[in-house]
Amino acid sequence: MQAINEIGEENFYDLEVPVQHHYFAEGLIHHNSSKTHTCAKYALCDYICWPECTLIIMSSTTGPDLERRVWGDVKSLWRSAKEAWGDIIPGEIIDSKKCICTDKIGDDLSIARDMRKGIACVPCRVHGGAGLTSFSGVKQKRLRLIGDEMQLMLANYLDAPASMNNGDFKGIFLANPLGDGNPFDRVSEPDTGWQGFPEPKKTTVWKNKWMNGRTINLVGTDSPNFDFPQDKDHPARYPYMVSADSIERLVSFYGTNSEQYYNKALGVRRSGAVARKIITRDICETFHAFDEADWDGGPIVKIGALDAAYGVIGGDRCIGGHIEFGNVKGRSTIIVRPPHVVPVHAGQGKPEDQIAMWILEYCTANDIPPENFFYDSTGRGALGIAIARVWSNKVNPVEFGGNATNRPLADVWIVDPKTRERRRKLCVEEYSKFVTELWFMVRLTIEADQMRWLPRDVAEDGYPREWKTMPGSGKTCAETKAEMRERTGCSPDKMDWLATAIEGARQRGFQIAKLQGSDNAAADWSWLRNRQRADAEIVRSSELVLD
Repeated sequence: MQAINEIGEENFYDLEVPVQHHYFAEGLIHHNSSKTHTCAKYALCDYICWPECTLIIMSSTTGPDLERRVWGDVKSLWRSAKEAWGDIIPGEIIDSKKCICTDKIGDDLSIARDMRKGIACVPCRVHGGAGLTSFSGVKQKRLRLIGDEMQLMLANYLDAPASMNNGDFKGIFLANPLGDGNPFDRVSEPDTGWQGFPEPKKTTVWKNKWMNGRTINLVGTDSPNFDFPQDKDHPARYPYMVSADSIERLVSFYGTNSEQYYNKALGVRRSGAVARKIITRDICETFHAFDEADWDGGPIVKIGALDAAYGVIGGDRCIGGHIEFGNVKGRSTIIVRPPHVVPVHAGQGKPEDQIAMWILEYCTANDIPPENFFYDSTGRGALGIAIARVWSNKVNPVEFGGNATNRPLADVWIVDPKTRERRRKLCVEEYSKFVTELWFMVRLTIEADQMRWLPRDVAEDGYPREWKTMPGSGKTCAETKAEMRERTGCSPDKMDWLATAIEGARQRGFQIAKLQGSDNAAADWSWLRNRQRADAEIVRSSELVLD
């Protein structure tokens, strides 16, 4: 936090630009810069000075993350202040609600607390919701919002600040940059756009697009530790901040061209960060995937799908829902209906039976026959048995593991290594795993301009996932869910659901235009083959023939 310390705490909010008394400040900050702890200090100081007319909302991803991060800092600092100053420090901790409330009721149950005064900590990646919706439209003279780990938030997180933007409002958003179109990528974007924006080498401040705010980028290699010698005889002066040793350990494991290096060592958004993303916001917007659409008329096919998980095991959610395909403006198009988190509760029967009952009820309500229902069956044989018992054995398992299929790619031509004939390349020759093929089919559907009504939270689930080229084979391979979860803290459950649904649509007749190829594509190269034969004939005609 070197830049802020030089400015002075009392002038920190002066970095924000007023827009009719509305204030915004965003920080693109290295993960070892004490940003959460520092913002907890500012929040408490701001609240303690005006406890009767201030509401400070502090958000993070989940309840446990709040305990480990901002709520843990707030409690610790408030208790230290209370020990030092006693009743001068306002408020009362309500740990069950993760808040500090100005009103103290003690044993007098006739007094009702006003929950609009104090500090409230809110988890925002629970049940797919923003978590802040209950505060939309809340009225308070002084309103503050501090968003922690913004790079992991869903798109609808930004709906709440828009509705809070009235009166004396200030917002601070903190994150480690991922550069994949997440909410923080949007609020911190320079007013001139990310395209061509240089990577900061030193701590940098710029005006951003989001409501005329400011972005403060604290660069890891600009840490105060680098102002002093660092070697075995001189350990880092500030042990909790980024140092040469911490960067060296990270580089030795990930390398200097990795997202981990940019995210955890530099704290800088990597230029061209979307180059190895399978799904990107630009692709979705360019090919109108978020746009609305109306059917032309004619037959519409509904495809039900499920990405199964048993009670949020390993951070995964159980996602179910359906898509539809038919004609929009004479073109076969998929419309994506918003998916649902399937509730799986402990102590209410087997998870497989709970999921199977939800599938039965959902598909019945939406007129989806069992033969049009597809689910990820990877390691979930018991789920298929439960669905067959509760509903039907006509449902379709989709095994994410294993090799890609022998289906051809469009207009990608190779010479067969055995027959020496020219033919279209097969998916198994392009993709290392079936899950990679499934994800790229989602991308190809979007790029073919054949997807509409794509929910932004589904798209955002897919933005972080990267692909790489396998050494030796040269095949394209999507990173595993475990790798993505370790790198980003997110699991792409909703995009896995959509990939399953699109596979189901393809099996029921939907054709991706980019995969249909061209029947005369081989003929386009006939001139070359004719020229080769003619050249060969010329060579043979001039050869010496021995009698």
